Amino acid sequence: MLKFEGIATVGDIIRAYDFKPMAGRDDAFIEGVVIDANNNESGFSSYKIKVTVDKFKKYETKVTARNRVEQIAFVPHQTSFHEFDFRVVNLSKV
Repeated sequence: MLKFEGIATVGDIIRAYDFKPMAGRDDAFIEGVVIDANNNESGFSSYKIKVTVDKFKKYETKVTARNRVEQIAFVPHQTSFHEFDFRVVNLSKV
């Protein structure tokens, strides 16, 4: 089983960090509703979510073409680099 596979089901809200949070750097993440918990259309095993929150300081205060709110995003069940224990969090169970 992959690291974050199975922590969420359809309808749950998850947070997926872009980078590991650390002192001196703003957090960067997306949150969204899981619409498919075992998706492979992206070419890798992932959650398919509809983004409701895009926390990336550069885009936070304005709507831009790069803002991910209302977009579909794919959150990998596991990555081969920059992986950390809380990269994906199920907010429905917190």
